Amino acid sequence: MRTRGCLSIAVVLVMLAPASAPVSGQRGGGPPPEPTGPIPRTADGKPDLSGGFAGTGSGLTHSTILEEHGAGLGIRAGRSLIIDPPDGIIPYQPWALAERDRRRLDVNAYEDPVGHCEPYDIGRLHSFAQRIVYSGGNIIILAQQHTTRVVHMNRREHLPDSIRLWQGDSVGWWEGDTLVVETTNFNGKTRMALGGDFYSANATVVERFTMVAGNTINWTMTITDPYVFTRPWTMESSAPMTRGSDANRAQRLIDPEWEHDCHEGNIVLRRMKNLYEQAHGVSPPGEPIGPRPAVKP
Repeated sequence: MRTRGCLSIAVVLVMLAPASAPVSGQRGGGPPPEPTGPIPRTADGKPDLSGGFAGTGSGLTHSTILEEHGAGLGIRAGRSLIIDPPDGIIPYQPWALAERDRRRLDVNAYEDPVGHCEPYDIGRLHSFAQRIVYSGGNIIILAQQHTTRVVHMNRREHLPDSIRLWQGDSVGWWEGDTLVVETTNFNGKTRMALGGDFYSANATVVERFTMVAGNTINWTMTITDPYVFTRPWTMESSAPMTRGSDANRAQRLIDPEWEHDCHEGNIVLRRMKNLYEQAHGVSPPGEPIGPRPAVKP
């Protein structure tokens, strides 16, 4: 297996753990999930996905490194979340792999947008609790850092190419008991994990939420982006999404009384900026990755 870059960024990430650690290990405040049983359904016969679902991360594991990795420097060992290709390795273009590894260096940790209270990547959200609600025929996913994703079920066409969003434009449809969500129109600024994995503004992401039991969803995400990758690839969450096992934290995601404490007392961020400027002699860049398609007339 080829070397996939160093884990030196973990030295800095450990200092951020209280603010960004996944919810597993923090559970216990909510009621246990109901026994597994028949899939609940809405009036139209589709699976009822509503409710709070537990995060699927485990300490600083897959929120940091998506591929198989050993333990060390505050990171727990973890299997690869990549299920296609079978070797569990993200099929980066050579230039993109070099860029991913550059981002993983501790001196570049300041570039991670989540550390600046900017939005999470849609795949990165699956290490944390999420709450799914229905509104106006659409499906709404409420997640970490007061994120609100709208899955438009009433249209198939995406927004014009000139409109670019942190978490893209999502349209959805049902294939049996699977909710399929296709997302495009990214701004190219997010990261899939603290370890620097990324895709460009031109990516097409297809998520599949498959309800397999009364409180269990299997989730996968397939990314197609020829600019960054040599082929499409698919990842899964580190564990199935489980409804009801983290109800208290999931409820906070839609409660305005609970703020996301990101900026207050964030001394670590200033230190990371100082480290970056000492190493490079310049302020960190803020440009998105990858060319954007021409605007269609």
